[in-house]
Amino acid sequence: MRQEPLSLASGGRSIREMGTIWILLILLHITVVPFASSGVSLRPRLVENDNEEDAKLFLEKYNKEYGRLANLYVLADWDYNTNLTDENAEKSTAAYLALAAYNDEAFKEADEFDSSGFSFDTKRQLSKVGSKGLSDEEMKKLSEIISQMGSIYGQAKVCRGEGEDKECLPLEPDLTKLMAESVDESERLWAWEGWREVVGRQIKPLYMEYAELKNKLAKVNGYDDYGDQLRKKYETETFETDIAELYKELEPLYKELHAYVRRKLYNVYGEVVDLKGPLPQHLLGDMWGRFWTNLYFHVVPFPDRPPLDVTKALVDQKYNATRMFRTGEEFYTSLGLIPLPDTFFNLSMIEKPNDREVLCHATAWDFFDGKDYRIKMCTSVNFLDFLTIHHELGHVQYFMQYADKPILYRDGANDGFHEAVGELMSMCVSTPKHLYAIGLLEELLEDKESELNYLLSVALKTVSTLPFHYVMDLWRWKAFRNEFPEVEWNSKFWEITQDIVGVNHPVPRTPEDLDAPTIFHVALDYDMIRYFTRTILQFQFAETLCSAAGQEGPLNQCDFYGSKPAGDKLAEMLKMGSSKPWPEALKALTGESLMSARAIRSYFEPLENYLRVINWFNNDTPGWTKSNTMI
Repeated sequence: MRQEPLSLASGGRSIREMGTIWILLILLHITVVPFASSGVSLRPRLVENDNEEDAKLFLEKYNKEYGRLANLYVLADWDYNTNLTDENAEKSTAAYLALAAYNDEAFKEADEFDSSGFSFDTKRQLSKVGSKGLSDEEMKKLSEIISQMGSIYGQAKVCRGEGEDKECLPLEPDLTKLMAESVDESERLWAWEGWREVVGRQIKPLYMEYAELKNKLAKVNGYDDYGDQLRKKYETETFETDIAELYKELEPLYKELHAYVRRKLYNVYGEVVDLKGPLPQHLLGDMWGRFWTNLYFHVVPFPDRPPLDVTKALVDQKYNATRMFRTGEEFYTSLGLIPLPDTFFNLSMIEKPNDREVLCHATAWDFFDGKDYRIKMCTSVNFLDFLTIHHELGHVQYFMQYADKPILYRDGANDGFHEAVGELMSMCVSTPKHLYAIGLLEELLEDKESELNYLLSVALKTVSTLPFHYVMDLWRWKAFRNEFPEVEWNSKFWEITQDIVGVNHPVPRTPEDLDAPTIFHVALDYDMIRYFTRTILQFQFAETLCSAAGQEGPLNQCDFYGSKPAGDKLAEMLKMGSSKPWPEALKALTGESLMSARAIRSYFEPLENYLRVINWFNNDTPGWTKSNTMI
């Protein structure tokens, strides 16, 4: 995940997600009314100014001053994320408020231009300057609420035992490791239920207030509700319908995977898994059933084939965090892309320090000065982190490619683009062909069984996530537009999850529960549809780059490592930033302006055919009957 650049679009976030824990979120979508003056006057107030030269002068000054204040804010927020103290929190807040105050002033000035006769570029930049705020009191309240939700999430621990035997486990690394590795169903249930009691129940009243204020803020800025504001970031009027139609195209593939995994989990856990029903969420490999990657050794089609997890090779070859990052950098430079600046390794936090509390959630950071880029990550020497590094470096590459653009354009074409670039690179790196090329696989096996094992490993971190990411935002869209009363928020969340994802809660929920915000992104105000779109886009990008690299054969066997033509093609799109609507950026890279399920379906066609046969043989019908254990 990236620390997002400062998205200034009036329809988007006034300050990008910093991967941070709290203020980082008010940040994400709002521009606070001034708490203090920035002391900078952009220009004299004019009413209905139709002089484009005046507008260009305003934008030039705005980009310069906003960049300066954004840099100061990100520096302060980095200090907080890498050293969680009250003092650093206060400094981060102060820097944010100075930035927000300036942005509020700038928004008012930008609003005075009559841009109807201006060029496309001037109009687009003006449309991205700031947004309206609520009253000082309400904005402060919203900031406090998000701060509290972040603190609850970041500091939560689940405890068991009594007295000297009592142990309390934080999410990272303990509960995450437990949910990744344990095959004790009762232990998994303890962790799943405990996390929701500690996090969800505390966050629930705060989230209700947060939703009310975010909706009010969205309406002040001309949106129907906050969900409408989030969707409008994608600059497509039919976005919600488009996403629903895309998922319908992908649903048959997901249902085959779901049925196959359900049978395999039944073989591990027995009758706790209903072979005709939805999957119990606590068995799905992580705390939320988001990624099924950790299920691989339970569900691998041909376990006798050599494993694709190269963790042992990384350890045996004495990789450490620095070497893993250097290997990742070499992947990008092999494509002719920009190398990391010298300051990257001096200033990044790539290992967890022992002397202070930090936020370990891996994030890439742009400091808006055109030279300082960092990653915050508590790296372990394992294959998953090796792939995560390549993902995060994708964000950094995007930052560096559009660094010469005005601040207002230093962003991905849409949020899914930023995520898709990093995910594409980690997928390319995970291919047996690439791992063999860099010496992490001793032997390259190209038989059908090895191919299916690999495709399943990729599906567990891509296909399995599609309905999850869709539902997390679909539920929020419905809640924000008041399709159901607050008292039904949790029951509707599980109803939608069961209908679309085929997953259910393992124990009955109570009126005190609110389970959606027990995941980082919902608690901290990140949309998740970006991850749905990134999964679609990463395969479209792969199709294009493999063609540019001259690769022939199945898409799932492509490795464009070392291809300068592929790197040039990608760089051309990355340099655009958000200067054009995303369909134009997509067309510049792929030749098509619509997201399409064609590439992903083609990529997984051998696996889908295999799953269809195995499910038929096991008499496992794709789909599920609804559970009667709803609230």
